[in-house]
Amino acid sequence: MVQLTVNGRAVAVPEGTTLLEAARQAGVHVPTLCYHPRLPAQAVCRMCLVEVQGQPRPLPACKTPVQEGQAVQTDTPDLQA
Repeated sequence: MVQLTVNGRAVAVPEGTTLLEAARQAGVHVPTLCYHPRLPAQAVCRMCLVEVQGQPRPLPACKTPVQEGQAVQTDTPDLQA
């Protein structure tokens, strides 16, 4: 299991889980447009962008796998802009 935080909530998910799936398991809504759980993630609409501590720019939650110790924010002024 991989441990991370989403908006300050601790989450433990299996390795290979995406940030979108981890957020949903934590009860955090991340908007999506082009994502469908039965199709490969394309990450083209950019609706599911999240900020990950230590990353220089937002990442698409639908395609980014979780990593141990990540701190993810889904609702920041930069993401809203």
